[in-house]
Amino acid sequence: MTQRLSGILMHPTALPGQHGIGDIGAEAYNFIDNLSEMGQSLWQILPLGPTDIYNSPYSSISTFAGNHLLISLDLLVEDDLLSANSLEDYNSNDEETINFNEVIKYKLSILEEVSKNFGSKASKKIQNSFNKFCIENSFWLDDYSQYWALKKENDLTSWIQWRQKSVSCPHYIYEAKIMQFLFHYQWERLQKYCHSKGVQIIGDMPIYVGYDSADVFYNKELFQLDGAGEMLWQSGCPPCEFQEDGQLWGAPLYNWKNHEEQNFDWWKKRFKKLFGMVDIIRLDHFIGYAHYYRIPMNEETAKNGQWINAPGEKLFKELIVENQNFRVIAEDLGSVTKEVINLRNRFKFPGMRVLQFELDPVPHKGSFDQNSIVCTGTHDNDTIMGWYSMLPYESKNRTILTKKKLLEIFNCKENNIHWEIIKFAFSTGSNMIVIPIQDLLGEGTCARFNEPGVISSKNWSWRMKDEKLTNEIKNNLFQITKNYMYLNN
Repeated sequence: MTQRLSGILMHPTALPGQHGIGDIGAEAYNFIDNLSEMGQSLWQILPLGPTDIYNSPYSSISTFAGNHLLISLDLLVEDDLLSANSLEDYNSNDEETINFNEVIKYKLSILEEVSKNFGSKASKKIQNSFNKFCIENSFWLDDYSQYWALKKENDLTSWIQWRQKSVSCPHYIYEAKIMQFLFHYQWERLQKYCHSKGVQIIGDMPIYVGYDSADVFYNKELFQLDGAGEMLWQSGCPPCEFQEDGQLWGAPLYNWKNHEEQNFDWWKKRFKKLFGMVDIIRLDHFIGYAHYYRIPMNEETAKNGQWINAPGEKLFKELIVENQNFRVIAEDLGSVTKEVINLRNRFKFPGMRVLQFELDPVPHKGSFDQNSIVCTGTHDNDTIMGWYSMLPYESKNRTILTKKKLLEIFNCKENNIHWEIIKFAFSTGSNMIVIPIQDLLGEGTCARFNEPGVISSKNWSWRMKDEKLTNEIKNNLFQITKNYMYLNN
């Protein structure tokens, strides 16, 4: 990835729109148009899988499936799969946060109705596309659809609690396949539109999968579980300066020995599926491919875990043979060791530089490696303006980063500091620059997307209001891009 590229981090759920949650319909196309107008060629998103009860994109009930809540209801109307009258009951265009409980209730009932009527309403072309989709994706779709059906018949409980282990209502299987087809059918069209506008998609692959998932239910031998299916250990990360107790993630750990014995077949399928949907993959928690943090199940904090080696080098060798255009980004943040750096460098994966961690002290312009991606922040950080607001204005201790010091370095006023930091990101030597949409808009902490280790209804719920991305903002970013993007060429 030697070409110099820049773009925006914007998860589809945060797009504006009429139906309570952003989707992959008209507003997504409009956002791609905006990217093009701003001179951007990257659209970074978070994982696209169907989420669990915490609504986190990083805790999905399937690593292969798509999130049915992202299906555009308006596009279903255009495809004559849904009556426009069905959409009159819900209008939340003015809401800046997602009410997940209400959205799930509203959209799921409509999608269930679409599934029931699909056979009679779908055109011959769409029917043929559905049949082709089911055949080509049977390697994951069959298991996922069975899992979806069993979960519905067991009152949405986790599979470890299921009493009923066989499907009594085959329509639920069909329903799951219809929803997955609709998501992928719409995503494929959106992806083609991205490419027509010169925009590449950076997808995201979480290191782990959810315990309550089709992946674990149908592949128990690939995870560290006991004979009853209970987790032997739990995943997480150790204490650090930001969280003194560390984090418990609740996801099962991999049985790497069994993955190796199966020649990493599950991983090959996982990467092949995602590379069919995106152009570049961000490997979340890249550290876990070098070594993983194992915590006893009875622990209430992550303090008493231990690091265990993982076969990342063997895995990536196999994956690169399978995928010649293996374009990935290593999210190498956290407890980075020599082993992690060696693994990243062994395969020449670009690492990440997050300016909220790099501005103390402020580095020289052009100082970052070309083979890296620089961001003002990530989905787990506060916004730049939120981060700035928490700094002391000044301090007698010269080693402490202060507002006054930043304002002097960037020679600007407070209300303009986010633009100066964005400009600085473009002035670095990194070949890729990605700015979270909240930082582009100059939003404060209220627009923070996620606070790690905290269960809150605010997490993942922020949405951009329609009028926020103004012509002035678009013109500013275009000019910055025009002025800086060819520094390394």
